[in-house]
Amino acid sequence: HRASVVAVPSDYVRESVIEAYRADPQRVLVVPHGIDPALAEEVTPADELRRLYGLGEGPVIVYPAVTHPHKQHQFLLQMMARHWTDPDLRLVLTGGAGFAEAQLAACTDPRVLRLGRVPAAHRNGLLAMAAALVFPSQYEGFGAPLIEAMTLGCPVVCSDATCLPGIVADAGLVRPLTALAWADVLDEARLRREQLVAAGYERARQFTARASGAALAAAYARAWQHP
Repeated sequence: HRASVVAVPSDYVRESVIEAYRADPQRVLVVPHGIDPALAEEVTPADELRRLYGLGEGPVIVYPAVTHPHKQHQFLLQMMARHWTDPDLRLVLTGGAGFAEAQLAACTDPRVLRLGRVPAAHRNGLLAMAAALVFPSQYEGFGAPLIEAMTLGCPVVCSDATCLPGIVADAGLVRPLTALAWADVLDEARLRREQLVAAGYERARQFTARASGAALAAAYARAWQHP
């Protein structure tokens, strides 16, 4: 309430802050995170990653996220067990260990690879080669991996929770977090890959580091005008 301006990363967080703290809507401004397009310049080749991580020759789907419960890794494990049964499919999970790490440790599906933290070039390469980024998270304030995937030409499949529909818009497949809604998303992503990649590139251009900096500069200017 003392702040001249409150900067938040998405419309969802803006609405949450206004509602939770009764903040003045005129002083809560969206400053989206920015993803540097140069991300696409540091990409490990697909054949090297397949050899290094034992990915085989089949399709790869990727989820880069700390293993916290709200990230819903367990949902992906269930999809692999019951719906995504292609023996050549690989689900690659990257990111640090969180409070739900034990659930992954109990998974015995050899098609699920828990890589932990990987070098940035490997992460970028995995996204660039992936059939899809699968992002079932139930809570995000922005969801930077979505824009990273789009920047790297990877189709995006995500839940319809919190900020995600507003960040992805029509540039990805946004689905409620149910097995029925997700059962065929990999087939749809494959069939619509060219369209989704093109839409993703266009959407990612709205979330560059330059755009983020411009929004932050505007927030400072507003604060200067309204002490």
